[in-house]
Amino acid sequence: NVYYLDGIEIPVLNHFQTQGSSGGAQGIVNVSFIEDLKLSSSAFDARYDNALASTFVIKQRQGNTQKLSGNVRASLTESAVTLEGPLGKKANFLASSRFSYLDLLFTAIDLPIRPRYSDFQYKVSVDLNSKTQLTAIGLGAIDNFKFGETRESSAENEYFRRSLPFISQWNYTTGFTLKRLIEKGYINFALSRNMFNNELDRFTDAQNYNEDYRNLRLQSQEMENKFRFDYNKYVKGWKYSFGISGQYVKYTTDSYNKLTEAVYDSNGVLIQPAVEVSFNSAIEFFKYGAFGQV
Repeated sequence: NVYYLDGIEIPVLNHFQTQGSSGGAQGIVNVSFIEDLKLSSSAFDARYDNALASTFVIKQRQGNTQKLSGNVRASLTESAVTLEGPLGKKANFLASSRFSYLDLLFTAIDLPIRPRYSDFQYKVSVDLNSKTQLTAIGLGAIDNFKFGETRESSAENEYFRRSLPFISQWNYTTGFTLKRLIEKGYINFALSRNMFNNELDRFTDAQNYNEDYRNLRLQSQEMENKFRFDYNKYVKGWKYSFGISGQYVKYTTDSYNKLTEAVYDSNGVLIQPAVEVSFNSAIEFFKYGAFGQV
């Protein structure tokens, strides 16, 4: 699935995302900002590259142009604040932030999992003139998933706590779009950057963050810088579109995994050394393309 928010591609749209997939346990986008959503499960527009299953094209509403307003929301699992209002006579904004305290709730009900997340979102729209609008958007999240001791220990809880890795993630997407109306059509420019950081840590016998007991470390990052231009024209009931796009992409990975512990005899003599695997990589490349559609 491919997601677009006001013309900007959003690779990560969920909290606690599995790297390489588009799913997750909790959405990041503030649904109160959404004005329109278009889902295409087949025959999607040619401008949306890398789509295999479907495209979600999300359009956000404008902020309040008359006065500053907002709201605060709180529940047993999270709290959020939203603000919107004018920025002079030709601009307006939307902004929201949310943070959870699921880890406190799960501690209270004696579960071994300790998830916590927070996110932010903003949109600023500026009318440069009667035909041209500049929009800036941003979206990001911080996720942490850990395990803790329970008051009533069980084999299942201890298995979770000792065998599964801690997960720390953060991601953001930020970008600008410039839309200009022309006779019987419009043109779009889009410039954006997104980054996803994923870290895994695991320690033998739940000796957390004691480096002598570390058996897994993984840090991977995905960074993409994107540009897209498209021209759209309506003539006698027909729509003509064409455009170009370019991307600079970089992926990095740094991993360490201890497969087996060292074995010593009763005298402390090493019989078999520990089996450890270390790996790191850095891949960067450019992508470019063009499209046309009638």
